[in-house]
Amino acid sequence: MSASMVDKEKEKLIEQVVIIAEKIIESTKSKKISIKLRTLLRYAYVSYIKKTTDINIIRGLVPRIRPPARLTNQYYYREIERALKERLNAKIENRRQFRYVVLYRR
Repeated sequence: MSASMVDKEKEKLIEQVVIIAEKIIESTKSKKISIKLRTLLRYAYVSYIKKTTDINIIRGLVPRIRPPARLTNQYYYREIERALKERLNAKIENRRQFRYVVLYRR
């Protein structure tokens, strides 16, 4: 893959992360929800590959489909964090060696 194709794929996946986060917010009844950043990326990757935004289908496929290593590094996670903060006013927390995204309902 060329560098520009990888960059386009990463941008599309960041968009998918935001879309999935919005779907999770819509489907919850509580005012705030926290989810591991890693889990959110995996949901978005499955959604991107299978072209679906149905959370139940995504949850069923997550154990079978893993994102490639080029998408699971700290630099890419920071880009995702920045996008979520800008678009959804999400907060990032560190809990027990994991980074959590806290999303708030509007």
